[in-house]
Amino acid sequence: MNEYQKYIVLKSAIEDLFGSDAWYALKESNSISVWRKYITKTLKAIQLSLHETVKVYDRDWLSNIDHDIDRGITLVKSITEIDELIAVLAGILIRVSFQQVGMMPSRKGSREKFPLRKGSWELSEYRSVQYVQCEEQRERMFWSKQQREIGFQKQMDLWSEYRKSGSKHSFSDWCKEY
Repeated sequence: MNEYQKYIVLKSAIEDLFGSDAWYALKESNSISVWRKYITKTLKAIQLSLHETVKVYDRDWLSNIDHDIDRGITLVKSITEIDELIAVLAGILIRVSFQQVGMMPSRKGSREKFPLRKGSWELSEYRSVQYVQCEEQRERMFWSKQQREIGFQKQMDLWSEYRKSGSKHSFSDWCKEY
């Protein structure tokens, strides 16, 4: 595998976060400082986005998330291999992902098997997660999906017809009927 193809999924995700400059910086880079910069920046962006986006939470949850991310940022500073940086990022993201759905299982040292089947992985012992969406957010999501599917111009034509119709329904509901 050439350097361009190595870590392509990670490079692409980082480009989604920080733009094409990040992609080109990482594209064929073997520089630990470049990778360290973007891994650290990614962890900080995750932390900031959680602080900015999650509106209802308990202090322990946020403290656990902050602890894991801060630990990752600290570890990244001393690592000298790109593979190790990526391993730290992966480990921290696993921890954060499980915290997001309720809690990080702590089965270290257990010899018991933990099957991947329904009922074995409910993690609501300490908190439960609820994702809610207001009407404005639903409309923005519909608008974004529709534009990707039919294109900007066709969407504008539909929007114009919707406005002319004088419908009392939301644009998304009107489009379902249309």
